[in-house]
Amino acid sequence: MSGKILIGYDVEGAGKPEITRSFLAAARKLHEELDVPCTFFLLGRVVEENAEELEPFVAHPLFDLQQHTYSHILFKSVYIEYDNGKTQFVKGGTPQQIEEDLARATEVMQKLLGITPIGVCGPWNYYRGLADRPDILEVLHRQGIRFCRCYGRNHKDYQPVPYSTQPFWYKDQGFPDILEIPLQGWQDYYLRWRMGWGNIAAYTTWVLGDMELVASADYVWSYCQHDGSNQGDPDMSIVRSLILRARELGITFATHNAYYQERLRQQ
Repeated sequence: MSGKILIGYDVEGAGKPEITRSFLAAARKLHEELDVPCTFFLLGRVVEENAEELEPFVAHPLFDLQQHTYSHILFKSVYIEYDNGKTQFVKGGTPQQIEEDLARATEVMQKLLGITPIGVCGPWNYYRGLADRPDILEVLHRQGIRFCRCYGRNHKDYQPVPYSTQPFWYKDQGFPDILEIPLQGWQDYYLRWRMGWGNIAAYTTWVLGDMELVASADYVWSYCQHDGSNQGDPDMSIVRSLILRARELGITFATHNAYYQERLRQQ
């Protein structure tokens, strides 16, 4: 058995610094204790509110800091068909709005943290990522983005995303140097709401079950969790259980940037 897990946290609790700061403290403690790398996809507004708290992570070898736009603007509209028959439409931004938001997020990270992100997680995520939107890929490329986590919904714009959906280059769209790193399975929020927010045990059991597939099929799994998931799980027991079981299965860990660099070398 093998496989690789890229733990990626969407840090997007703008206006709720107490939640973000609690998460940052817990994440640093856990990842340092277990010596496991991860990626923070940071909302620009969150960086502005928590710049001092984020400073220890900037040059830390275990933490990869990338962006999540400035204000959480969607790259594509989503039309969600929930299992209960209800639907939800959320409109995406225009290319100009998206470019301005990406540029602002990068500017904030450069000014306050001294880093220039080359990766982005697309807010809400999308079916097929940006495979059908070369215009948005052009915007990302112009803004220096070279890998993205945008494929995170199935054909109903919902969840889960099949684990067979593996990382790919956007070469067919004319951007062979942009790597899509899909978010497979369930986003933590959707599955926790579905099971009951406080039912940590059921959520953990589900995640550990998915990990068996990752190991047996030698998949790359971009695992998604949010800073808000720290609520109800302040010690991050979910991620701890994931890491410990992954080690038993022989699964390795990497940041999203490290995985991107690995794929570059293989070209």
